[in-house]
Formats: sequence, structure tokens, C-alpha cells
Amino acid sequence: MNYTLIATPAEGLSGRFVRMDRKEYGVIPGVTDKDYYCNSFHVPVGFPISAYEKMRLEGKYHKYTNAGHISYVEFSASPINNLDAVEDILKHMCACDCGYVGINFPIDYCNQCGYTGIIDGDYCPHCDAELAHKVKRICCSK
Repeated sequence: MNYTLIATPAEGLSGRFVRMDRKEYGVIPGVTDKDYYCNSFHVPVGFPISAYEKMRLEGKYHKYTNAGHISYVEFSASPINNLDAVEDILKHMCACDCGYVGINFPIDYCNQCGYTGIIDGDYCPHCDAELAHKVKRICCSK
């Protein structure tokens, strides 16, 4: 038998389905009281787990989803001054058999003055120029 399996993120559906279920079944604590359902085989957002343990759990499923998959980790701050942390988590992701991964972190860049950092809003805090680049996710594969 020839088949493929995709671990789709389906971000649009995860919010839509929880709204539909809330309408049908009401607010169920821990289920429909959220803004969206967790999608794919991802550990739920907000679950108290380290990035390393998250990759250990999610990495097991990558080999079964031959049509596509991705796992993410969240950095609360830009790792621009700690590239060893990026290298360390990427090596761990590979060791956990993750085929395609992303690291989410805030790092924004102003084309006008070159300021790099976390920028709240649409204007540079250094020169007040309108921002063109706001990066939140870096992805790579084996």
C-alpha cells in the first residue's frame, strides 16, 4: 500500500474547532475554555515541560509523518548573544529524530538605523522608523 501521513499544523482549524465545540457543548474546563486546541502531535502550549523533553516526546512521531512535520521550541528572548544555546538545542533536536524544526524567538530589525532587539509595535524605539522586518521563527531540517 502506498500512503503518506502529514502532521499538519492546521492553525486555522485549531481555533475554529474549539469555537464550534464551545458553542455545541459549552465551556468545559481544560478543554473548550482555551482559544485553540493543540494541533498535530505537539505538546500543548503552556504545558510545563522543558524544550529538551518536548523534543524527546515529539521527535518520536516525525518518522511516521513522511508527508511533513515540524516541531518548535520557544525562546523567551533572542539568543543572538547565546548561539551556543541554539547549537545545543539543534543538536538535541537531531538526536531526538526531529526532521524539521523551528525555534521561535523575538528578534526585530530596523532597516533605517540597524537597531536589533525586541520591538513592541510597528516603529523602531531608537529612530521611530516604520519597521519592515519582524522575525519570530527560524526553521531548519536535517
